[in-house]
Amino acid sequence: MSSESARKHTGKCYDCEGQLELVEFDVQKGTRIMVCQACGLYHLHKKDLFGGWKLLKVSKRLDTQ
Repeated sequence: MSSESARKHTGKCYDCEGQLELVEFDVQKGTRIMVCQACGLYHLHKKDLFGGWKLLKVSKRLDTQ
């Protein structure tokens, strides 16, 4: 498996429908940050009560604080 295909995940950009790439995955906090390969928007997701992923915020800059 190549490193390029390992970083791509299923998901579409909220704005341009481009493919998302995983940037950060935190198991303890239950969060993941993905970036669109086409437009560069960051998508912040949080794990919900039922084990799915909820989109919290879409931003141009990565501000996690």
